[in-house]
Order: sequence, then structure tokens, then C-alpha cells
Amino acid sequence: MSTLLQKILAIHSSPAICGIKASNLINLKITDELYEEIEELNKKYPNLCFYVLKNDGKNALILVYRKKVLERYLFKEENRAFLNSIGYETESVELMLLSLRERMEEDSFPHEIGVFLGYDLSDIKSFIEGKECLYVGYWKVYSNVEEKMEIFDKYTRCKNAVMRMIDKGYPIENYMR
Repeated sequence: MSTLLQKILAIHSSPAICGIKASNLINLKITDELYEEIEELNKKYPNLCFYVLKNDGKNALILVYRKKVLERYLFKEENRAFLNSIGYETESVELMLLSLRERMEEDSFPHEIGVFLGYDLSDIKSFIEGKECLYVGYWKVYSNVEEKMEIFDKYTRCKNAVMRMIDKGYPIENYMR
């Protein structure tokens, strides 16, 4: 894996790679090797997934997640019910991801993507309703600000720890198993 890809993953996906967040999104420039590299990563790290949500011909938007973590989050009763209420097939993570991919082709960024990213459902609903947010961190916060700030701090500490290890020469693969 290239040093550049390691740094991109560390900066933008450490919480998902380390299993403390449902998923993260990365935006990568499409190269001749990109899809081969994604396929190789998916084979090499079976518990970690790199799922292309959108390809606009120049860039690929990739969802990085641990299967069990995303499944546990999406199958929470309230998250599953919300996705079902807006037309998602919710029998499996694969069907939900396929529905999300289709919606991303129609709409550049459907608001419910926040569910897949592990955002608090009440914050997602408040965002959709156009309410005024109280704080902006990894997402817009509409309630329980202190609790969300602690979560954001945990994500930032994770990212910084992974970056320090990469800077010391340890590959990000150490976290991807």
C-alpha cells in the first residue's frame, strides 16, 4: 500500500479502521490501479471493507467500514426503522449499501448517509428538518452536545494515534487486521 494511501486512510478513516465508528468516507482520485488496490485490500483484510459508493469518472467516494461494527449500528432498531421508512431494503447490510449507492447516483449526497457513518439519528432527523444546530464537529449536533464532543474527541485521538504510528514507520496495516 502506498504511503499516500496510508496517510489518507489514517487521516480520514482511523475511527472506522480501529472499530470505534460505524464507517468513514474517503474520496480518492481514480487511477488505473485504484480498483485493483481496493480489491486487494478487501481480500487481504476480510473484516474491513472498502465499498465504492460513487464514481464520477474522476474520483471515487469509498465507504470504509468494519463489517460487524456497521452491521451492529445499522441493525439498531431505530436506525433500521428509519431507513425502512424512507424506502431502504433493510434485510441485510449489502442491500442497504446497494440502496445507498443507487441514491447517491440520483442525489449527490442523500442525508441518510449519516446513519451509515454512525451519526446520531436524532441529529440526522434534526438536520433533515432544517433545525438550527448547536455545535459542529464530525457532524452537526442538535442535542447532547457534551456527549457528542466526547465522541468527537475520541475520534480525533484515534486519528492522531494512528498518524503518530505511521510517522514512526509502522504501517496502517497493523490496525486493519
